[in-house]
Amino acid sequence: MFSFYIISCEKEVIGEGFPEMESFYLESCGLRSVTLDSVKTFSVKVNDYTTEYPESKDHSLYPKIQDNIKDASLRITIECDTTWDGETHINF
Repeated sequence: MFSFYIISCEKEVIGEGFPEMESFYLESCGLRSVTLDSVKTFSVKVNDYTTEYPESKDHSLYPKIQDNIKDASLRITIECDTTWDGETHINF
């Protein structure tokens, strides 16, 4: 008779740790309303933190923070002078 034992090693989770990630997430939610320089500064701050604490990248909010940074970094602004004579057609 054979017996098989399966042993699993998982990280013990007592909360996720890294409370700074929650602060970063809350701050990242408002990035669309700040300048691109501020977005860059915030991105550097998060990068510096995750470099110092690499396991913080495993936090469930980390991908959301990165998505918010990406969303706030991509901006296209088109302004038109409405005093032009006639119609202008722009094809993409």
